[in-house]
Amino acid sequence: MITTRNRCANLRQTLCRLALMNPPALEILVTADGCTDGTVALVQEEFRHCRLTVNDACQGSIRSRDRMLREAIGDVVMCLDDDSYPLEDDFFAKLPALFLAHPEVSVLTFPELRDDGSFVPASKSPSSPGHYVSAYPNGAAAMRRSDYLKTTGYPASFFHAYEEPDYALQIYALGKAVWFDPSLVIRHHFSPTNRNNLRTHHFNARNELWSVWMRCPWPWLPFVSLFRILRQFTYACSNGGRWVIQEPRWWLSALKGWNECWKNRWPVPWKTYLAWMQLARWPLYQANDFKRIFVSGDTAQAAEPEKRPYCS
Repeated sequence: MITTRNRCANLRQTLCRLALMNPPALEILVTADGCTDGTVALVQEEFRHCRLTVNDACQGSIRSRDRMLREAIGDVVMCLDDDSYPLEDDFFAKLPALFLAHPEVSVLTFPELRDDGSFVPASKSPSSPGHYVSAYPNGAAAMRRSDYLKTTGYPASFFHAYEEPDYALQIYALGKAVWFDPSLVIRHHFSPTNRNNLRTHHFNARNELWSVWMRCPWPWLPFVSLFRILRQFTYACSNGGRWVIQEPRWWLSALKGWNECWKNRWPVPWKTYLAWMQLARWPLYQANDFKRIFVSGDTAQAAEPEKRPYCS
């Protein structure tokens, strides 16, 4: 599934690359989200085999992905950006075996190769060991649709950014996992079109706080909220005064969504929430560690996981 907005040339490159996959994908779902640059005509004329959804007005990448996940035919849905695609021609042949090898995993994520030849982040390259992670990028992930339908899914109110960590938390609450697998690579050109770092920061910071309000249990909610606000403010400070003076914009936006977050509140157990937060700094490498911490609830050992190669 691919959601796109006014990046016609990037989308064409991606769809041409997908046409070379052997075997091909069962289906390709494309959502043109308020496009005004000829994207709709491109898909209709050159890629008629794709299932195209057209949003006349922009609804955001998150709402678009949620709808495609619910409408997909297959149980494993590969999530791509309009400027990302699998590097290997036999990617779809290898993908099912990875899920079979990791029965506890609901989301697989892969290394992202950028135009300068680097992998972003550097800690997730083909030479990195496979490990459990707290988040994943929607431009390089495969998801089990059946698990998605057991959760509240992507929050439509987020519009853009942070839906992946929020969903990863929901998955861990189900006793399932998100796994970084280094064996397959996604080529991500990361087009600069429609990207604004400050705007993305505001979306990400607001949505991160909204996620806390929806998922964090009492009495920890106010403390985690303060931690998230201070961390985002520190990040803004590192980008200079122009970012700092605009921080109140997302604070106000977040407050406006309090009622909606409370209405859609789906808190997870504190042990799960804490273990998920710790994954960002201390990833897990063993299935037994994952089961002990997220299934059995042994969070006392989550801070210092044993770093061994994964054994199924």
